[in-house]
Amino acid sequence: MSNVLFLSDLHLDHQNICSFRTQFSTVQEHNEYIKENYYKVVRPKDTVWFLGDVAFSKESLEDLKTWPGIKHIVLGNHDGSSESKKRGYDIKDMLSVFSSVHGFTRQYGFWLSHCPIREEELRGKPNIYGHTHSELIKDDRYLSVCMEHINYTPISLEQIRAEFKNRGI
Repeated sequence: MSNVLFLSDLHLDHQNICSFRTQFSTVQEHNEYIKENYYKVVRPKDTVWFLGDVAFSKESLEDLKTWPGIKHIVLGNHDGSSESKKRGYDIKDMLSVFSSVHGFTRQYGFWLSHCPIREEELRGKPNIYGHTHSELIKDDRYLSVCMEHINYTPISLEQIRAEFKNRGI
């Protein structure tokens, strides 16, 4: 049986990431840790939702192509055309990695976005998001899947549903 998993803000090959994620000594160590954790839980037929800010180089985007799973992306603030072009890739390159590309989307009864969506836009659906890194929204309708909040390991739809159920959502 295949799983559905979520993660956000991988920041692969982000040259300044170790000044924010200080447990890592090098960008390579950071990238390898995320990749190892990903491989521990994701199988080839699993569906994986990347909620933005994934690759900071064409090489890391190309490497991501080899990772298991059917991959979808919700674009982050570092994934836009001007940002990615500076890094040597464009939307065509992203489409060679991801089965679909979204600005934000509603899936599995949740809003999936990179930045948290506004409260008045929830329309009765919780929001799974990234972007805020160490900051969490103090509202039970929001769940961050930034690497920092999921132990740098993709989190399953079942875990997310259980978390929202524990919150009474």
